[in-house]
Amino acid sequence: MASEKLFSEFPPVSTEAWTNLIQKDLKGADFEKKLVWETQEGFKIQPFYRKENLKGKEWLLSNLPGKFPYLRSTRKLTNDWSIRQDIDTPDLKTAKELAIEAISNGVSALGLVLADVGSGRKGIQIKNEKDLSFLLADLPLNEITLHFVAEEKSPELYSWLPKNKTLVGGLGYDPYRILARHGHSGGHGPETLKPILTELAGKWKNFRALTVHSSTFRDSGSTIVQELAYTLALGSEYLYRLGELGVSPEVVNSQTIFQFTIGPDYFLEIAKFRAARTLWAEIFSSYSSDKGEASLPFIEAETARYNYGIYDLHNNILRGTTEAISAAIGGAEIINVLPFDHLLQPADSFSLRIARNVQLLLKHESYLDKVADPSSGSYYIETITDQITEQAWKLFTEVEKDGGFLECLKSGKIQSSILESRKKKEENYSTRKEIFLGTNQYPNSKDKIQNKDLNKNIKSPAISSASNELKVSPIPEFFAGDAIEEIRMKTEGYESKNKTSVKVLLLPLGDLKMKKARAIFSLNFLGCAGFQVVDPGSYETSEEAIAGIQKENPQIIVFCSSDEEVSGYVKEILPKLKQKPISLVAGYPKDILPELESAGVNGFIHVRSNLLETLSDLQKRLGIQ
Repeated sequence: MASEKLFSEFPPVSTEAWTNLIQKDLKGADFEKKLVWETQEGFKIQPFYRKENLKGKEWLLSNLPGKFPYLRSTRKLTNDWSIRQDIDTPDLKTAKELAIEAISNGVSALGLVLADVGSGRKGIQIKNEKDLSFLLADLPLNEITLHFVAEEKSPELYSWLPKNKTLVGGLGYDPYRILARHGHSGGHGPETLKPILTELAGKWKNFRALTVHSSTFRDSGSTIVQELAYTLALGSEYLYRLGELGVSPEVVNSQTIFQFTIGPDYFLEIAKFRAARTLWAEIFSSYSSDKGEASLPFIEAETARYNYGIYDLHNNILRGTTEAISAAIGGAEIINVLPFDHLLQPADSFSLRIARNVQLLLKHESYLDKVADPSSGSYYIETITDQITEQAWKLFTEVEKDGGFLECLKSGKIQSSILESRKKKEENYSTRKEIFLGTNQYPNSKDKIQNKDLNKNIKSPAISSASNELKVSPIPEFFAGDAIEEIRMKTEGYESKNKTSVKVLLLPLGDLKMKKARAIFSLNFLGCAGFQVVDPGSYETSEEAIAGIQKENPQIIVFCSSDEEVSGYVKEILPKLKQKPISLVAGYPKDILPELESAGVNGFIHVRSNLLETLSDLQKRLGIQ
């Protein structure tokens, strides 16, 4: 009995049998259209995966944690990671208090964001060595890793570091990121990085000079494959350029942190981290024969700025949580969950606590730190890991054929590729093909932005030009909710200036099922503009609806009825109105469109409407923009 295998009495079921059963349940509906999801990268995600999907790819399962090429993990027995938090409040004293509080409550990697740099955050007013010494005094530097977000001020900051202490962490310097963000290098490059990197390699081996930021690409609208390929191509560029300056690849790698952005595609993000380690091992092996500790990639993860919104902020907690889980399962060494309100203002004690607790829960209640590569063996994740690896490698080799990262940046190939992906994302959010909860779907129309001085709107300060500097087309930041949030803020500005709200009255009339469905749709659709949408529940007659219009005095009315009934209600109601509000119909009754338009209907809102274009048009008609 003990030798029998569990479930051995059940016969195996073939893929064909499963597919036939699914087809039967679909009742003739198209399998591909109903159940196969195509990602922006072009991957077709199947509804189920089996062992046969890994035929010929058995190495995915045979590779062990801590073994080259590190698909499963760089660590053998654990999946533990450091909890990082960035302090970005301007006041030095407050910043120090927040740092001590964070460390006392579970943070093991402290980040300090400097003011007046291209970080998109206000940052701490560290002006000199004295300010930095004040900030670092009393911090248990022997118990934490210390990280900086200093961007173009990194070399200056380095000169302020306390030379009488041993630091572990990272300077965060990325000269080519400065070039990509600003459009010119300002004198930053491998030549300015080399002396810092070599000195640190000799003095503080565990304080890394170079951070290769994937956010340069992902927070600008790239796909996962582009993010992975361009980040690794950037890492390879540093290996090559610093090698020309006499720095060995082993030293460069030991002084490098790869900081990857974690986006909303949960399983693909897990696969991305696994693919990143595998690909970097392959790239590094072309520079060095060392397949031991010197070849290990050090990976940090940070939740995506572009995937946070400025309205209905608590959605950002959910986004940050799922992103952090992806990074933990994917095997990141450091994880930074950005505070839920960080696009609005510098993080305070409360928002830092919430962000910190996300990771503490993942460790101490979900135990995600106990098992190395917990996703191993999942046919789905193993398959998409292989697909992402293959596609990212293909793009990486194309970049190398065209002269490498720097040449592709100078020629604009990287920028144009990311721009194409960005435009597709913008279109998807505008048409609600991709949902950004609280912004382009299910908005909280009562939520208002009180402080208009947003972190999100901070512009990078110009950097000084230098002789013989490199110049490229800059890669601007991207935010998923940006266009719709701008619409909403214009509505708020209009209401504040005119001391009145933009009111929309729904007219639910006729068939109960249709009027309810279309009223709910209209409430969500028009609420995205920040309009005050009044849903009376139901009107039984046209006379009731007219009385409601006279009472509410709305700027916009929306007929919420079935296609068969709407024409009658339009013809009964609109001629009797003395003041003519903008009249919309929920739905798209194509057979009677000319009839409705001639009766006074100004537009139609429906599932195929472009949300951004429709709301922009309404604001123009209302005089808001």
